[in-house]
Amino acid sequence: MTMDSRDSGEPQPTLDVAASLGMTGSIENAVAGRYDFEIGDVMSEAWRLVKGFKGTFWAAGIVIYLMTIISVLIWSRISLAIFSGHPGSVGPAIFNGLIGAFLAPLYVGMTALVVRRAAGLPATFATAFAYLGKVPLLFVAGLLTTLMTYLGLVLLIIPGFYLAVAYAMTIPLIAFNELGAWQAMEISRKAITHKWFRVFGLNLAVAFLVLLSALPFGIGLIWTMPWAMLVLGVLYRRMFGAPAAST
Repeated sequence: MTMDSRDSGEPQPTLDVAASLGMTGSIENAVAGRYDFEIGDVMSEAWRLVKGFKGTFWAAGIVIYLMTIISVLIWSRISLAIFSGHPGSVGPAIFNGLIGAFLAPLYVGMTALVVRRAAGLPATFATAFAYLGKVPLLFVAGLLTTLMTYLGLVLLIIPGFYLAVAYAMTIPLIAFNELGAWQAMEISRKAITHKWFRVFGLNLAVAFLVLLSALPFGIGLIWTMPWAMLVLGVLYRRMFGAPAAST
């Protein structure tokens, strides 16, 4: 793979739509396990989509990052007042869980951006903020996902580890479909379970390469961060198909 740092103009699809977009996926097919992907293919396709996308990704990402920092600081103040009288690990655990729930509505923007990019649909700066109308639902989904994962980790590490991977598609499912929080979580879990180890292997490979790219002063992250998110977008499209152009 070669790196191209040029980032000009509106992001354009770089794929042969008829041959490789793979838009036959659907919720029904994914839940039934009727989808397939190769780790290397997903990573390669995501890499091709980085070109012409970095500017949009980082512009939206910086704004969302600042929103995240403000949210965390505000909640830190609130949690300090609420949990200061509760010694032990209960307070911090609740704090961390609620932070995860608060971040879900912010994370949806970047997720929607990369899914639309992977589907060959317009993915602009505004796209990252077009789904904030679903904030209440996304907050509930973030809270439930965090709660179930924590519960799995407390009861036994393996169930929590399993759920952390299995719930990966919850947020994009809510963004692009009229689904409830628990319904989206279960669809994500059932679909990913069919190929859980392959999805885990993909996540592990991406995490390793992103970490490796950060070693030379973090310069490589300019390319690998949008690439890592695009991997999620490509995987979503291959599992559930492309979202409607109007969503």
